[in-house]
Amino acid sequence: MPINAMIKYYNLLCQYGPFSNSKDTLMTMLIVFMLLAVLILNKTKWTTKEKWCRPAIWFYVYLIFLYTVLARTGKTHFDYNLNPFWTYQYIWETHDFRLVLEVIFNCLMFIPVGILIPLAYENNIDEDETKKRNTVILLGFLISVSVECLQLFTKTGMFEWDDIIHDTIGVIVGYGIYLYLKNQIRGEDHQKLQWYFLPFSSVLVALIVAMIY
Repeated sequence: MPINAMIKYYNLLCQYGPFSNSKDTLMTMLIVFMLLAVLILNKTKWTTKEKWCRPAIWFYVYLIFLYTVLARTGKTHFDYNLNPFWTYQYIWETHDFRLVLEVIFNCLMFIPVGILIPLAYENNIDEDETKKRNTVILLGFLISVSVECLQLFTKTGMFEWDDIIHDTIGVIVGYGIYLYLKNQIRGEDHQKLQWYFLPFSSVLVALIVAMIY
């Protein structure tokens, strides 16, 4: 049942949370203190936006690695699946709603990355819009690849292209949201921004089709 799958997935997220046990709580507090120290050291160098967004993106990336690698228990074997889009075929055959939630969550998890990176490093990334977009997407892609590689080598998860694809789609959506907010402030037209949301819309349509048939 979808409700049961959602409850199980929610419990799983709580299980791997930053304060789920004493070890993760200590590690989270250490990260917070380190970010505060860096912020204090750079308070005269960073703009107000950078003071908010740089610690935010660093802490968020820490949360990504916590949920996907650090808080997990290792397996006894290396786990990987190199078949692209295998998740859709599996959902088509089994109608596993929990896997549907996992695909959606992977996309949503990287949306803040696409928003926060250009906000945190707006003055450091090339002003050319195409180069800025490509830089943000590349950084998000590299974070995702790092997660998958760590999951493989530490045996804490499965390396799969699908996760990398879905994570990168999340970054693209996040960057689209960043551009939308930026254009709203400037009063510019945001009609072209629909292309940034097309990949995620395609994922949702594919998941619906796989679940129905």
